[in-house]
Parts: sequence; C-alpha cells; structure tokens
Amino acid sequence: MAKILPPMWTLVYPRGTDEGDDEQEFFLALTRSEKWKWRSTAALAEEAGLTKERTEEIIIKYLQKGMVFQNPANDDQWGYWERVPEELPNVPISLSELDHETRIHREMFE
Repeated sequence: MAKILPPMWTLVYPRGTDEGDDEQEFFLALTRSEKWKWRSTAALAEEAGLTKERTEEIIIKYLQKGMVFQNPANDDQWGYWERVPEELPNVPISLSELDHETRIHREMFE
C-alpha cells in the first residue's frame, strides 16, 4: 500500500492575506523546530503570536485537510505531516494513480 502525500503548507495557505499571515506564523511554529515533532496548542499560539482560539481554528482547518495530525499519546499536541509521516493513512492505490500523484507533486516543484 502507498501513502498519498498531502500538499505542503506553503502551496495551500492563503498567501498575502491577514488569514494567510496567521497561518504562515502557525506553520513556522509547527515545522521550524528540529527538537520537537509534536507541539502543544499553547506552545504554537505563543510562538506564532496568536490567540489560543485562532490557533485552534487553524488546527481544525488543516486537520480536516489531512495536513496536521493529533498526537495519539497526547490530545493537546499537533504535528505536521512531513514531521510525522508515520501518521499518514495507508490507502489502496493503483499503480496508475500512484504515477499520477507522483507526476503532480514533481511538477509542483519544477
């Protein structure tokens, strides 16, 4: 079974808007640290300079998109899919679908 990778946050957040500015700060706080794979809501809010409520709104938005995951061992910790790839679900995918996904992701970075 293969894992279909979600998009990178830099490709989907609403760049150039107030909402996008908040989300950029959130993702920088979530992905920047080499020390932690999982970050608490409070730590994310503090580092991003956001309220806890705004941080939770962003978490919910990207949790629904499959880009942010909840720590199975701690309900108040979150991880970005590239930092916690083991959390990505395995889905049955045909060889042609896998080839298609690979081409799409490769073309994004060329």
